[in-house]
Amino acid sequence: MKRIHVATPAALVIVAFIISFSNIQDSHSVLTYSMLVSVKPQQDPIMQGGYPVIVGNVTDQAYKPVADANVFILFGSEAVTTTTDNQGQFKYTSAIPATPGTYEIDVTVTKPGYIKQLASSVYTVNPYPTTKATSANTTTSITNTISGLPVFAGNYTVYLGKVTQWNLETTCFVDFGNKYMRFLKTCDLYNLDPQDFVIDQQIIPMVTVIQYNGTYRLFPDHVYNEAYYLGNDTAAGFAASTWQSYVAPK
Repeated sequence: MKRIHVATPAALVIVAFIISFSNIQDSHSVLTYSMLVSVKPQQDPIMQGGYPVIVGNVTDQAYKPVADANVFILFGSEAVTTTTDNQGQFKYTSAIPATPGTYEIDVTVTKPGYIKQLASSVYTVNPYPTTKATSANTTTSITNTISGLPVFAGNYTVYLGKVTQWNLETTCFVDFGNKYMRFLKTCDLYNLDPQDFVIDQQIIPMVTVIQYNGTYRLFPDHVYNEAYYLGNDTAAGFAASTWQSYVAPK
């Protein structure tokens, strides 16, 4: 006679426990922290031709500095990366002269062990100020000289200069970089005649100076901005073409 073995309830419980236990999966959790991010322009507003400076701060939820965080900054036409210092601070100074308008600053901050954080701000660039000349004996003076970095293009050097004096005899005194030079009859480049200064007129304080073989010629300020964004080979041709198109005032 064959014997039939019937599992007892206790045996069934043990088997079920073993099967259930074998289906349990190992799980791993990663602890992440939040960051608090702030960003702003160091100065707002700034003047046309100036250089925006972006500053910010990164802390954890306990307001302790987060060092060595990766910071991606997007503003104007620039996209740059930097890192926070031991105080959780970051700073970036633009190398491109600012043009008038209102600009948004967008910042993305990342660091292993922390949740990615975003922050934003805005800044304004004001156009050049206007000054007035009301008599034939008036000399216009503009302070706070601003000069851009020179653009080297082949045999040409393109400077951004500040007109520090401009009198009614169409004589301009221009400070650009380490040079301070006097230019005669250059106001005509802007379609201004000496008699125009008898009444209130807008003065253009920024000019482009192109140097070639020791000779300097004045052009509108946008020429410098255009040359700045060109490559060396392209900038050389651009400067040469602009130089040749100069028409000396009579």
